[in-house]
Amino acid sequence: MFLSFQLFAQNISGIVVDKNTLLPIAHATVSIPSQIVLTSAAGQFILIGMHNGDPLRVSCIGYRSYIASFYALVSDTIRIYLEQSIIALKDVTIKAKRNANTDSIRLRKEFASVFNYKGTSIKDVFITRDPYVYIPNDYITSTNNATTLISVNLLSLMSMLGKNNAPVSKLQKNLIREEQYNYVSQVFSKQKVTEITKLKGDSLQTFMDKYRPSATDAKSMSDYDVMMYIKRCYAEFVKPGEPKK
Repeated sequence: MFLSFQLFAQNISGIVVDKNTLLPIAHATVSIPSQIVLTSAAGQFILIGMHNGDPLRVSCIGYRSYIASFYALVSDTIRIYLEQSIIALKDVTIKAKRNANTDSIRLRKEFASVFNYKGTSIKDVFITRDPYVYIPNDYITSTNNATTLISVNLLSLMSMLGKNNAPVSKLQKNLIREEQYNYVSQVFSKQKVTEITKLKGDSLQTFMDKYRPSATDAKSMSDYDVMMYIKRCYAEFVKPGEPKK
């Protein structure tokens, strides 16, 4: 009788709840060697064919795992309490570093036709004719008139006069302006200014706006020049103003 009782398989239903709030835990994993199930929205589960001594394991994200050995019960319903686990993570500092040169190369490849746009030049306006080509005399235009050698292409002239207002020209200027802005932002970055001046918050933003170098100046500076420039500007920035008379 004892051996037959050990071999007897039993179907078990149960519920998994939070130990502190006593609320059901949904989607918890309940497993035995022969079966793995998930709890329902109400925290309920059913295991089929459990034997005495089977290890029962219950796990869920945010809770400590529950492990116990199953033995035949008078009641077929069990209640499992899971205790919340607190995971303390260390502070993580994320710094984004971008290479202005790489961004510039990528941008110029993507908008190559825009960067290479030149528009209509003065050479395109005039149409040069071969002086050796015979033109019959119409008794109105002199054969020695300059108009017989050079004429004006009106469409090219209109295009040249309005090339600065062309959409491609405007986009080209905006892309170049953005490229120069990104380059200056890398050379004269907030991270670099903070490391040298220890400025933060509104003071840092005021300093950045007031002493931001031009693209031409930034391109002519080495790393040492930028550092000295920031130090000089900071000395001027913290210098107390002269008292008013």
